[in-house]
Amino acid sequence: MPSVARFLVRVLETSGRYRTELVSLPMSSRDDASLRLCAPSTWRRGVRSVVESWEGRAVTRVGVRGAELEFQRYRPRPTLTRHLQRFERVIVVAGAPTWALATRNVTRPVALQVATLTAVERRALLERSHGARGLWLRLMTRMAARIERRGLRSVDRVFVENAWMYERLSREIGSELVVLAPPGVDTERFRPAPCPPPGPAPVLAVGRFSDPRKRVDLLFEAYALLCKRDVATPPLLLAGASAPSAADWAQAEGLGIRARIEMREHVRDDELLELYRGARLLVLCSDEEGLGLVLLEAMACGLPVVATDCGGPRTLVVHGETGLLTPSGDAVRLADALGSLLGDTERCRRLGAAARARAVERFSLRTAGAPFLAWCDEPARSAPH
Repeated sequence: MPSVARFLVRVLETSGRYRTELVSLPMSSRDDASLRLCAPSTWRRGVRSVVESWEGRAVTRVGVRGAELEFQRYRPRPTLTRHLQRFERVIVVAGAPTWALATRNVTRPVALQVATLTAVERRALLERSHGARGLWLRLMTRMAARIERRGLRSVDRVFVENAWMYERLSREIGSELVVLAPPGVDTERFRPAPCPPPGPAPVLAVGRFSDPRKRVDLLFEAYALLCKRDVATPPLLLAGASAPSAADWAQAEGLGIRARIEMREHVRDDELLELYRGARLLVLCSDEEGLGLVLLEAMACGLPVVATDCGGPRTLVVHGETGLLTPSGDAVRLADALGSLLGDTERCRRLGAAARARAVERFSLRTAGAPFLAWCDEPARSAPH
């Protein structure tokens, strides 16, 4: 979501027709701007609006009553509605449609940019959650999934990132409300290095590796298979907002590959760009992705990519032309795909060049941003959405 927010801000502001402001909603039961049922000290204070800084920009975070109850975070509240009424248009950037309900009482035109559905997003997490926490998570997920359609029907336009979401939502709410509009990247910034950096080029993976959907366990299994086949396999470099769990590191130790793995946590944007430029290829092995913007950033940098065919990557990757897609959850097929590229330098170069060309042609800020600008340029309706 932060990556999509950056993209939209850049598209809207570089058009010269709009200025943007950012508003954040609580995603945690411990949100300090919210009234929390388990924190009596917040009862008298109530819901607050807190102005914070994010990447040099001001962000207004608006709390909620009863933050411990997930469904409360999706509810409209007067503080938020009054704040959003100040704007000509509102775009909700969300992982799932339920978040659009928070804007239900806003009379300005509202669009939803959404990645996936709640049940799909949480499938892997639910499979790994047990006991009381698992029961609670399943209950909250069922409640959220039940109100998703209300969220979809509360907005004026829905922008989706991949074909399966477009087909699904077109059937549910009508194709006239749904736009297939994958976000893009700044292809002038994300571009190949002028010359190859010195030293061995690693296999790169980028993501939140504490998230079970990212399947770092599958990556470790596939990488171990590669190392058994060829002792010259490049090192594995992980970069992202969070590191693998202790159990995942224990798996790497057991597979005998821990010493060949480097973790870079909380990398800055400029550092990440250099990591893309210095890698041999990018691998993504998630169980579910709305799109997979790290794939697009890597492609723009001229990297071939290997990804599991888990929804969003199919929108970006042309199998055999700009990268390779493998079945989700299949470590052997993933290892085979990685090995086929690592063992063929010319094929790597050819796929990387084609990946760069596709990123520039289809997913530049200008091209990918056009549907969002077109909606913002539409005459505003006077009636509430």
